[in-house]
Amino acid sequence: SVLSTLSRHSSADPDAAKNAVMELLHSQGTKLHSTLLIGLANQIKADPFAKVKKLIQDLIERMLQEAADEADQKGWCDKATADAEQKRTYAVEKVAELNAQSAELEATIGKLTEELEVLDVEIPDLEQKQEDATSMRKEEHAENQATVMEAEAGLEAVNEAIDILDKFYKTAAKEKVDLGLVQKGPLDDAPDSGFDNGEAYTGAGGESGGILGMLDVIKSDFERTISTTNKAEDTNEKEYQKFMTESSKSLAEKNVAHEMKTSQKDDALAELESADTDLRAQTDILKVAIRELLELKPTCVDTGMTYEERVADRKSTRLNSSHQYDL
Repeated sequence: SVLSTLSRHSSADPDAAKNAVMELLHSQGTKLHSTLLIGLANQIKADPFAKVKKLIQDLIERMLQEAADEADQKGWCDKATADAEQKRTYAVEKVAELNAQSAELEATIGKLTEELEVLDVEIPDLEQKQEDATSMRKEEHAENQATVMEAEAGLEAVNEAIDILDKFYKTAAKEKVDLGLVQKGPLDDAPDSGFDNGEAYTGAGGESGGILGMLDVIKSDFERTISTTNKAEDTNEKEYQKFMTESSKSLAEKNVAHEMKTSQKDDALAELESADTDLRAQTDILKVAIRELLELKPTCVDTGMTYEERVADRKSTRLNSSHQYDL
């Protein structure tokens, strides 16, 4: 009867089976006046292993809850660690990229600065050379003009002198004094004038060729001076114009280069400032990521056991507890 009652309730509800057996033993003991059955019923009712079973059951439930909590914590740790590591990796890559960019920009700025310093010397120097050449050209032109004007004036004077002397000598050679116009008287009483009576004064007619020849030499000197000076003026003007054309072209190129390199340097400085700002920001992000990983380490890494080891340990403990409970 006890076995049939136990088998009837044990599969459905262990507590109901225990109560049914306890009531059966108590009723039979009362009916049979058996203290043994009544005592056995009381022992079953007292259930000395109930606290142990309760402790085991609580332990199992707590371990199940811990497993659930640990699974949630592992998921949180995995996500937090992955986020921090991704943030750290990205920041490291950006810091390296920005450092390389900054180094390249600094090299570019240094090169442009050197080139601008050279242009800052060359441009004023070339402008000064143009100014000096222009001043010298003006002086040369003025001197050449004065020389030509003086030579032309001298030439004109010499030509007039030659013309006058030439006419004088030609006219004087043909002239003779008309004695009919002179008061008659004893010619013997006339003073000695150095030339015969009735002879006209013809000047230094014998020397006329020498004087005119000398004037011709002076004339040639003036003409040569005018020709040489005009030729030198033309040559100097052509050289000046050539220098001004070439130097102006070079000056324009240098000014354009100076403007372009200045703009490039300004752009590079702006980019470097932006890169430095980004570098500081990425460095801060990297510091935060490293700090997050350090803060996660005690909770998610340095726990004494791995997550897999803790799962295996809980399974073993739960299995032993379940076995004890079944006993």
